[in-house]
Amino acid sequence: MFIFIKHGDNQQFLVNTNCSVFPLLHYTRSKVGLRKTDTIDLCDESGTMKLLFLMKTPGEYASKFLTARDTYYVCKVERGAPGTKLENAYRAFVPILKNPEPELLDALRTQCDFMERSRVKMLRTLEAKKVTPIESTMNLPVRLPKHGPLQHSPLPTRPLGSKSGRSEEDGPPPTRRGPPFKTRADNLGRRDKHR
Repeated sequence: MFIFIKHGDNQQFLVNTNCSVFPLLHYTRSKVGLRKTDTIDLCDESGTMKLLFLMKTPGEYASKFLTARDTYYVCKVERGAPGTKLENAYRAFVPILKNPEPELLDALRTQCDFMERSRVKMLRTLEAKKVTPIESTMNLPVRLPKHGPLQHSPLPTRPLGSKSGRSEEDGPPPTRRGPPFKTRADNLGRRDKHR
């Protein structure tokens, strides 16, 4: 199937939608005379953007998103200045038309404003998620065992020379009770004895 794409001074060309989105946008960009680095999208006659430039998988077929035999306009997506904090901001969706209709411009402006508000809201949400764990760990109450003022300290103390945390006055460390550790070789040797 195919679609009509209008641009410039009421110029139009046909595009086959039985291809993936990436080559369709590349072909459209070259037909309109834009640079390869320019971000473009298509909008229908009412000004509804198709948001093809945001696709995660540009290998999907364009026919899935575009209605056959409909007319679409090429729109340039203007973002913030590269290298600045606002480089990902949506500044404008500009139709590549000589005399665009005011209704079309209003619809594109409304969508651009909505996209920018959504982007800012998402950034704030992500920043709040980063800050929340830091704040929550600082506000955790600490529970210490209740001790009277004349009793010993709740925190263990040990002399500097002791590695085990026990002082020499406590006597030797307690002996370990329970079965000794055995290796796999010990277990295999035991099986051989019983055969």
